[in-house]
Amino acid sequence: MPKHAYEAVLFDMDGVVVDTERTVAAFWRLLAAEHGFTISDEELEEHVFGRHADHTLKVLFPAIPATDHGPVYERLRVNDQTLRYAEIPGATRLIGELRAADVPVALVTGAQDWKATAVLAQLGLAASFDVQIRADDIAVGKPDPGCYRLAARRLGVDITRCVIFEDAFSGVAAAVSADGTCVAIGPAVRASRLTAIGALTVVPDFRQTRYEPGRLRVDPLTELPFTQARARTP
Repeated sequence: MPKHAYEAVLFDMDGVVVDTERTVAAFWRLLAAEHGFTISDEELEEHVFGRHADHTLKVLFPAIPATDHGPVYERLRVNDQTLRYAEIPGATRLIGELRAADVPVALVTGAQDWKATAVLAQLGLAASFDVQIRADDIAVGKPDPGCYRLAARRLGVDITRCVIFEDAFSGVAAAVSADGTCVAIGPAVRASRLTAIGALTVVPDFRQTRYEPGRLRVDPLTELPFTQARARTP
């Protein structure tokens, strides 16, 4: 267990705050079918979940030239803005506990503005984060650690004092490379690889995760110490 106290919590969005894995997979698999091929579960894990769409298109759809990416993005935008979203169980409650205790929180997502805006509006979280890092804020997507370092810098907190919730392999790699402490959200079948990448522990959702004064209780076996939260500037 870490010996120092933490000061802030950073959240990925897809698969962490909101349950989008099924709909994300459906979009890219339909696009692949229209181009005459299939996307495997392994390819979804490596090149779709947690990845910027630019990466997915370049790696899995090399036959689509960059000049034709615009219509794909427009189709993705319409898809993302018309979906109905559901939270990962316990996510909004945990974010509310952190806000009530004045713990700095950030959203760090590779999603485009239109999707992040739709998700946060539907879940009632539009004003719940002190800092938001979205696709247009970063030059290189996850697993590059720059997004998490930028979020910590904008919060005014050392990245080593941040707990980061992630779900995708690329996202966990980004969090660990940034020098944050990563807690992974995911099913038991992914746990061994997520911890091998560097996640401290893996939980299926936030139903057992609670913030209490001076500590973040991730699950019955994992407790992370927190410093006295700093009051937000009005």
